[in-house]
Amino acid sequence: MQPLHEPPDYSHLDDPAFLDERARIRERLEHQPENTIGRAELARLYDAMTEEFLRRARVAWTAAG
Repeated sequence: MQPLHEPPDYSHLDDPAFLDERARIRERLEHQPENTIGRAELARLYDAMTEEFLRRARVAWTAAG
């Protein structure tokens, strides 16, 4: 896995594809031991996906209100 300098842009993924990718990353992260090479990058990627998840939730909440 190459180092992430900037989080990838997930805006091109529709919600189901984004959630599938986020679940895939979460599963990989959950099964890697703490000291595994690349785990920190995977955690940063998941954190970026969580931020995107929250952004989408805020947009949906605002649109519904």
